Amino acid sequence: MSYSASSESSEPLDRTQEEPIPLGSRIVHKFFEPIILLVALIDAVKHAAKPPPPEPPVDVKDPKQLFCAFVNKLGHVCDSEKGGDTVTSFVILKDESMSGRAQYVFAANRQTDSQLQATAAYVKMLLHKVSQAPEGQLNQHYARGSLLYHILRFNRPRVSIYLRELRSQAQLCLQKCQADRTDENRALEDRIAGFRSMECWSEFLHTMRRILAYPQSIQFFFLAKKQWPDLFRQVRVSFIASSCPISKPIRNKSLTADGIVGRMTRKEEEIEIFRGFARALQAFDLDDRIKEEYRKSSFRPIVHSEVLLLNWIANQGQIASSRFFNDWMYIGGSKPMCKLCDYYFQEHRTGVEHRASHGNLYPSWRVPDVFPYQGKGASEARQVMVDKVLRRVRRDAFDIVRKKALPSVKGDDSNTFSAGVTLEEMWSLHGSDADVDDIASLLGQVDIG
Repeated sequence: MSYSASSESSEPLDRTQEEPIPLGSRIVHKFFEPIILLVALIDAVKHAAKPPPPEPPVDVKDPKQLFCAFVNKLGHVCDSEKGGDTVTSFVILKDESMSGRAQYVFAANRQTDSQLQATAAYVKMLLHKVSQAPEGQLNQHYARGSLLYHILRFNRPRVSIYLRELRSQAQLCLQKCQADRTDENRALEDRIAGFRSMECWSEFLHTMRRILAYPQSIQFFFLAKKQWPDLFRQVRVSFIASSCPISKPIRNKSLTADGIVGRMTRKEEEIEIFRGFARALQAFDLDDRIKEEYRKSSFRPIVHSEVLLLNWIANQGQIASSRFFNDWMYIGGSKPMCKLCDYYFQEHRTGVEHRASHGNLYPSWRVPDVFPYQGKGASEARQVMVDKVLRRVRRDAFDIVRKKALPSVKGDDSNTFSAGVTLEEMWSLHGSDADVDDIASLLGQVDIG
């Protein structure tokens, strides 16, 4: 199903005919070498790493928490493909052209303008359907079903993968149950609480939660409508263009830990400590891990969606709470924020809040483009930001070497409910067993294949 773009969302808000001013090659290599080294270090020691704490649950009675969860959920229903290209972030501003109207602005990691136009039309359609739905949950069954149908259609690439995973995991769990039904295991089952919490069940439940996250997003939409009807009336939906991937920054002397370390600091004592650690990690193929990261086909750095939005807002003038809906300076997204985006927001020091970070480090990350019309000051500000983020990365690398801090590693950066809500809490958000029936019915109508 295609969604035709309206005239208001046909072009990116940041459209320009100018070519970006590139960073010098020396600066590019200086920036990416420590990042690649840190990724390789984390990979080499991840067996000792602890998972990051989960996102705290949402208190839907707290207006700000509900608002932030709603923004995250809007990103969730737009993130239609696995792999990161469709990771989507939103900010909700006050529309300067009409008092009381909300302006939704979004960005995606790697989408064409035509894809962004289709997403804008889809989002406006969803918001309109929520606006037109009757009051009261008992009167909203048709509206919720229609929303779920369109959301599943839009997210068909991702949902089809979930369904295949669910099928294979269900078969594995069934085989596991049949294989374990021995007299000895039956006796063990009687003695051990939580016997069924084996890995296949955990994966099965995780995939099921991912599928159930779609009707839960709809529940958040209606909770937001009840609290802020203006969020859904005559809304304006706009988007920022995705960045273009830059060429892979690789050179021969970047392919060994020993060479990278010598360019990370001028302190001889730190260099020797780091090189000693790097030599010890050669038993875990540290240099091979560095080469592998550099040579991955996916290593084509882009500006992540959250950073695109923050950069665009900053380019429009002073960042003030009065520009944001309900004065809440918040950028939400379909996924928890990555480590480098988190560092960028912290160093930006504007007070714009964001979704919590999962701590994962992705080397295919870069700072926003600068264009000639922005003047010399913009290039200087970009260099300052590069240096600030780089200092944080170097500090992380040296902390691992000094064994002051092991990294937090999250095996899967997806958050099933995009707002830190448990499965049990999901049903308390006015949910019921009918949600499962609705999904099963609608999946039969939607061409998932």
